[in-house]
Amino acid sequence: MKKVFLFALLIPFYGRSQISVQTYAGNKESEILGIYNRDFKSKWNYFASGTIAYDYESKKVTPEIYQNLNYGIGKNWGISTGIHISNKDIMPSVGVAYGKENDVFGISVFPAITYSTSAKEFGIGVYTLLEYTPKINEQFNFYSMLIVESDFNFKEHQASSQVIRLGLENQKKMQFGIGSNISQTGSSFETDINFGIFIGKKF
Repeated sequence: MKKVFLFALLIPFYGRSQISVQTYAGNKESEILGIYNRDFKSKWNYFASGTIAYDYESKKVTPEIYQNLNYGIGKNWGISTGIHISNKDIMPSVGVAYGKENDVFGISVFPAITYSTSAKEFGIGVYTLLEYTPKINEQFNFYSMLIVESDFNFKEHQASSQVIRLGLENQKKMQFGIGSNISQTGSSFETDINFGIFIGKKF
């Protein structure tokens, strides 16, 4: 189990392009975030988002990864199969994928049917990544990123999270600014907010 998890965690960082890495320091925990999105010569696409978080109070390190293998069936659309692995659960999924990107805007959305191997039940999950980087001047772009994840069983809300980043990006694709990690759990949507600063690099 642990070996499989560690192997999966390394996958999104293997490759020569389309890699984004961010270090985030918040008031409650720190985090390293890696995103990898690669189109192959055929209609195949691989997408992965992995995090390693450190909680200041509990002193625990928590790794997590979301990854999908997608096959294009139309303009910007595809079918998708993936797996979400955390310290609490392993959730395979099957669904659809939507992706679109230009010089200043990118979106990736993965709605899917999921199966929780911990709770032994099916559910619905959605992962969304948005980036918007319009040009400010010759030196800097405005940088913004939003990651939204939500998981439901067929009765109630299980967990959701939002990663928000706002700042600047230079011509070498270095990013820095402020951000927040927000999470909601359970049917009562108990909310936790972690504010901080980030620095990142897109390769």
